Amino acid sequence: MCMKRRHVPAVTLPLLAAFGLIATACGDDPDASGPPVLVVTGSGMNAPTASSDMAAGASESKMWAPWRMNFVAGVDLPALDSDAASYTISAGSFSADDILAIATVFGVTGDVVELDANIGGGYRIGSEDGSTDTFWVSADAMGYWSYSPKWDESMMSRGCAVAPSIGSDVEGETGTTEPAPIECETPQPPADVPSEDEALAMFETLISEMNLDADDMVLETYADEWSASVYGYLLIDGVRSPLTVNVGFGAQGAVTWASGFLGEVVRGADYPRIGTAAALARLNSDYANPMLRGVAVDDVAVSSGVAETAASTETATPATVMPVPSSDMPVETIPVETMPVETMPVDMPIEVQDVTIVAVEEELVMLYGQDGSVYLVPGYAFIADEDEYGYTPRYTVSALPDEYVQQADPVDVSPEPAIEEPVPSDPVVTELDVAEAETLVGLSESEALDTAKANGWDARVVSRDGEDFAITMDYRGDRVNLTVVDDVVTASTVG
Repeated sequence: MCMKRRHVPAVTLPLLAAFGLIATACGDDPDASGPPVLVVTGSGMNAPTASSDMAAGASESKMWAPWRMNFVAGVDLPALDSDAASYTISAGSFSADDILAIATVFGVTGDVVELDANIGGGYRIGSEDGSTDTFWVSADAMGYWSYSPKWDESMMSRGCAVAPSIGSDVEGETGTTEPAPIECETPQPPADVPSEDEALAMFETLISEMNLDADDMVLETYADEWSASVYGYLLIDGVRSPLTVNVGFGAQGAVTWASGFLGEVVRGADYPRIGTAAALARLNSDYANPMLRGVAVDDVAVSSGVAETAASTETATPATVMPVPSSDMPVETIPVETMPVETMPVDMPIEVQDVTIVAVEEELVMLYGQDGSVYLVPGYAFIADEDEYGYTPRYTVSALPDEYVQQADPVDVSPEPAIEEPVPSDPVVTELDVAEAETLVGLSESEALDTAKANGWDARVVSRDGEDFAITMDYRGDRVNLTVVDDVVTASTVG
């Protein structure tokens, strides 16, 4: 198992949008001569990964101690504080023809189906149940796409399982019995999985059919006996971006999955950068809150930094907290803000994991605009030493000064209060006169009954086609008595 990282030249994008257009779309400008403020709802920056040795020495019966990362420069880092370019991906920058063009590369053909917004929206070619190859595209500006072969070709069994049998040796009772042991077939890797070099060659052929070039990407390749994959990070004007095209390969080099993007990248404004020293401090600030994973204790339940006493205890007593520190990690404490009834506060030790930064690179950071646009803005990737698995951690942070980024106001998603519609009351009817009753003469039986009901009158048919019906002899001034012949009211009286 190994991971290769290849640096290649950059793609240069033409200047496709004027500065004024970007300024209009992005927000208010604090300085008429400077770049616009970006009104954003979130970011796509990478979070630090958790170290696998945090639980070293911890018993499985105990919870882990809370911890956080502390990023420290292990070498002199370049300032990288000159102005740098931004880019925009606007909503609606791709069409159905663009979707079909990429889908065809993977042999998926058919109609582009627009999906309902209540299931996330987007577009699909192919089946929704995995019975055929499927190509799916998101509805946002990014136009994220993914390809999946039909399930019976992409799924692979790597083991077997036997359900316990149901039975009993006692009449009238049922139970679960263990099945007789069987010998499961040892899973075998698929045949002819491509090597890294073979996967890379196939990847380059595929993306060339998408009008992309591997020379415009940072490529990471991986292969073992089970699968191979290639990840391509698009370089924009020499700077690595979070825009990727990724492909996985299986038996005989068949594509087992793929993903990428369709949105069109347009050059935006140039922004000043805060420099790597300030950015490293920002990185530490962004991840200053401890990643709480509980506190290791013996026979004490801990929740939200408070140790709860047993229910049988009449008075609160301090609980013993036993942290699980790593050998070389400093310890900090955080205060407890609340103290529920029958509980005692606990100072929770926080383990601090130092991460030594050995290099820094320019990298574009993704921000999501309030207007639906995606912004790629100047940022930094702080790089740590390669870990034991051959992975090189990258910690990404924006390089924009605070005054150029404005967080959008939260959208109120609380439901509107229900408005009670007035319930119509029955019409109040005084005693009818003969003229009002006779307005029903000439109508059909159903029309007369409906008209009487609408007017708030009680109505009854007393005779139909010469047949008189038995009726009560009480008198009501709001009731009409109808005589019907051939479905036509011939007489209408009050009573």
